[in-house]
Amino acid sequence: MSLFRYTYYDTPDGKDLIKKLFYTNKQVSIIGFGLATSEIILVSKPFGYLNTAYRYGQLMGPMFAATSTFCLATHIATNVRGKDDMVNYAIGGFSTGALTGILLNRKMVGFWLAISLACIGAAKKHSKLNNYEFYPTYPKVRKPVHGDFRTPYDNWTLYEPRPKGWVAAEERQQ
Repeated sequence: MSLFRYTYYDTPDGKDLIKKLFYTNKQVSIIGFGLATSEIILVSKPFGYLNTAYRYGQLMGPMFAATSTFCLATHIATNVRGKDDMVNYAIGGFSTGALTGILLNRKMVGFWLAISLACIGAAKKHSKLNNYEFYPTYPKVRKPVHGDFRTPYDNWTLYEPRPKGWVAAEERQQ
């Protein structure tokens, strides 16, 4: 399987750490680049290329650290414990919250974030083990109600097109 088409749940936990790290950091880079760009343009407005690159690093570095910490902690917990269950995700979430508290230099925020992320991680793994959807996903094919950018090209006629060679009743009498 290609590295670019890989998703997190293609292989079981405890396997393919590099692919899982690549996938999660790819997702974070997409979201983080948009958020960091909007913060740089609207709020901080650094002067020069080096200051801008440094600000991107300040904003996106903790995001990469958090996702990598979750993947590593979950991978290690799965291999050490020998089980694939909710506790591994709770350990990964707890370690991510603790690291975030350390990076923010706020102990209480890190503690409560660690507890919250441990609960969220356990709930996410529970949803995967029991085959229900934790977050809503968007359908592959959208059916817009009020139209989209292709609306002007749609056919808005009320009736089916007439078959070839069709003659109106009035014309048949003549």
